Amino acid sequence: MPVAEHKPKRAKVDEELQEEVRRAVAHPYGIRPEGNRLFSGEKNCRDAGLGVLKGLTDVCVGEVLGYLQGEDLCKVTAVSRSLYAFGHADDLWKPLTLFALRADGKFFFADSWKQTFINTSWAAKGKAGSPPTHTPIKIQNFFSDTLYQPHRDATMAIPTYWTTTETVQRSSAKQISKSEFIEKYETPGIPVILTDLVTEWECSKWDLDYLEAHYGDAEFQCEAARLTIKEFATYCRGQIDDRPLYLFDAKFAETVPDMGKAYSVPEYFNDDLFKVLGATRPDYRWLIMGPTRSGSSFHKDPNSTDAWNACIRGLKKWVFFPPSVVPPGVMCSEDGADVTSPMSLVEWFHNYYDRCKEVSVQPLEALVRPGEMMYIPNGWWHLCLNLTPTICITQNYVSRSGLPKVLSFLRDTPHNISGICDDRKKTFYTEFRDAMKNRLPEFLEEAETKEENEKKAKEAWHSALEGDSGGFTFDF
Repeated sequence: MPVAEHKPKRAKVDEELQEEVRRAVAHPYGIRPEGNRLFSGEKNCRDAGLGVLKGLTDVCVGEVLGYLQGEDLCKVTAVSRSLYAFGHADDLWKPLTLFALRADGKFFFADSWKQTFINTSWAAKGKAGSPPTHTPIKIQNFFSDTLYQPHRDATMAIPTYWTTTETVQRSSAKQISKSEFIEKYETPGIPVILTDLVTEWECSKWDLDYLEAHYGDAEFQCEAARLTIKEFATYCRGQIDDRPLYLFDAKFAETVPDMGKAYSVPEYFNDDLFKVLGATRPDYRWLIMGPTRSGSSFHKDPNSTDAWNACIRGLKKWVFFPPSVVPPGVMCSEDGADVTSPMSLVEWFHNYYDRCKEVSVQPLEALVRPGEMMYIPNGWWHLCLNLTPTICITQNYVSRSGLPKVLSFLRDTPHNISGICDDRKKTFYTEFRDAMKNRLPEFLEEAETKEENEKKAKEAWHSALEGDSGGFTFDF
């Protein structure tokens, strides 16, 4: 498959990035990046206001303050200019709001996470009247890359060159049959964008205003919180986060049945073999909504399944790496259970996007527009960055060609199975295999034969490599 090269002129790229930084909104607390101090010669007030903590890195100071509850954190911010700056980081107030205040996951968003904490705490305690208003004070002579970077990532315009490379093929549903799709894309495992599908769906008219008007009181899962569409819309319109919250709900069709009826599974994906489990199948479909800069960091889809992602509203930047290539900036445990990418999506693009062009295996990239659908083969690493507010519907499925990998995953790594309760994980492979044996025995036999043949081929290859006789050698 031809891959378009992307070689941005370095000088132009640097100029564009610097221009985006200059356009960034000033930090509400007056914090500036360390480079400003180097050029201005001003003295950093950091150490003088930290006392015994001055020997710690900025990251460590934040971690220490992260052990405090809201009331104590407020007291600490009154000690010095330095602690005022550290103590107002959104990374401290956001988790306090989401995890420490209410068991129902509700919060009442304002223009900052500290004000949101105040508002939510006020309501949780049943206090009358209006909560106090937090007004940021701009600090003089405080410099910190650690505290400034999240603000930069949350406010800067997204550089155009991040969005211009498109190497994933497009195929119109009017011109490709189901058998052709399976042969060209599903069986070999190649991502593709399908067009002329989503535009026919009832949900193609959805936007945030429409959903708020029609389903505004319905509650959905939004990471650690449960919010109504109205509450989430308020957050989306007011937030300035470098890592915005992402609505990702697996029960949307049960919560609002009309939403489940507003789309239909394309014929390319309707042979979902998890259907043999009926209502006991793992979670498989999600409503996804998020503001600009939200999205998902690099991951592989659950249970070694294939997936499709339909873009109803907005623009989505996709970056793919093949199953055997761990993306730059990503740390993965040997069994794949733990995947860590400890940064915002914008930060990943800043630090690693250009480096992707230097590795031997180039990523596939795409910009998906409203009305288009991305097919994601099983095992592929992928990242999504929402360039505008987006609404999507996605489903995971077990294809006939992907069945061997799913069976292997369920059997060999039951602790990694997702979408079911923990009590079922140890026996889920047997449960699914028995259902396949009863309903589609020929598919099961085909998959297990394929898996056994691949296992024998690998064993023969390793035996040839490790053998001490009969192999080809150079003799000098």
